[in-house]
Amino acid sequence: MGTPRFYYYPDPGGSLTEGALNRSLTRLEQIDQPLRTDVYGGEQRPWVQFHGTRRRVRLVWERISLLTTAGRADLRTLQAVIAHLQVGGVVGFSADSAKTWCAAPGIGARVWSRGSTSLYTTANLLAAWAPLASIAAADEVVIESHPVYGLAEQRLVSSWTSSTRTLALDSEKLVFDYQDTDPLLRWYRSWPALRLPADALPNAPIVNERGLYFDCTLTLEVEPQIHRVTSPQAGGGSKLSALGNTTSRLGGARETLESLLGVTSLSGAGGPSALRLRVR
Repeated sequence: MGTPRFYYYPDPGGSLTEGALNRSLTRLEQIDQPLRTDVYGGEQRPWVQFHGTRRRVRLVWERISLLTTAGRADLRTLQAVIAHLQVGGVVGFSADSAKTWCAAPGIGARVWSRGSTSLYTTANLLAAWAPLASIAAADEVVIESHPVYGLAEQRLVSSWTSSTRTLALDSEKLVFDYQDTDPLLRWYRSWPALRLPADALPNAPIVNERGLYFDCTLTLEVEPQIHRVTSPQAGGGSKLSALGNTTSRLGGARETLESLLGVTSLSGAGGPSALRLRVR
């Protein structure tokens, strides 16, 4: 079993920074915000328009001692991560570094469909961060579409065969059809790309208790573009994608999300070189 860990790139073209924490999470809460408009016509008949879901997660560490070496190290780690997030940076996070695992549908296979119990996938897209991370029987995974479609479900793994990249679910079949929704499959307590939404900025993420303990609460939002750059269907074929350069700026303004996340075609045209993940 690993430890909670953040993954991010503080400098354009720079190397990976890993923020490993000694203390496990106190709470981890999914707090999605569906965006929907209801308009009522005659006889109160509703007309519903769904605009997607802002997928959010709340990470909480409570009463970490400031009187211990490990506690003070965790404080420094979190302070650096928070500074990166506050200026618009993107981070990956896993509650267990041994389970830093995420995959997309395998190229040439039918995209995960309703009723499926066997899913053909890519290799671990986050292997550059955690080469030894893996999925095994009895692990829980989340299958989710791009947030604009709002589809997601959590399932229990029956087996994972790395040689064929086939993940077998238990007897519970997929409820939704993920065709044309740019889906991802991840260990249920791991996210490849999270950012700090602007409405969370006024909240102090770290508070302390008379200098003896500190609490940290981070409300982060899934970066939806990660579904586009990892999709094997994106751009009509394979891509090299990266989560590097998450604080790049042009003239003081944020670059496009695609540039931010670092997409490079197989021809090698454009884009940064940090953490390139081949999607097969």
